Amino acid sequence: MERPAAFIRSSAEFQLSMTIHPDRLATAQDSPAPGSIERFQGALPRAAVRRVLGNDRRREVLRCLLAEDGPLSVSTLVARIADAEHDATAVTSLLELRQRVHVSLCRTHLPLLQEHRALAYDQVQGLVSPGATLPAFGPLLDEEGLEGPIDSRLEQRSE
Repeated sequence: MERPAAFIRSSAEFQLSMTIHPDRLATAQDSPAPGSIERFQGALPRAAVRRVLGNDRRREVLRCLLAEDGPLSVSTLVARIADAEHDATAVTSLLELRQRVHVSLCRTHLPLLQEHRALAYDQVQGLVSPGATLPAFGPLLDEEGLEGPIDSRLEQRSE
């Protein structure tokens, strides 16, 4: 059954009017973050940089990509991040932790990083490649890598 053109047009207009972009809170007064992010056309506002770097797992993904020469598989990223977060005394097994990391990367962190052009995420092949703005995040990341659990590094920083 075909729908009238007026119905299709009004549905499309409704969908467009209902689109919400909670991460686009930047205003005209918001300036780019200091450093090399300004080199890129369409510089990222400070709020976007804060959002990208505001999560431990996103920072670890950026570090892993900066350390590699080319694309990484999602499973490699999951393994590195889960191994870094794993605490042998915790009740959660490494397998459960890897499953949780995989879900959070695929549903939340990788799409957000792709939206900010820090990486390219190919869901079909399960590959993550460096994006246009990735090199700009390098100087903004702390020097520590995957040496220990993320929580312990946060505790060390606060002391």
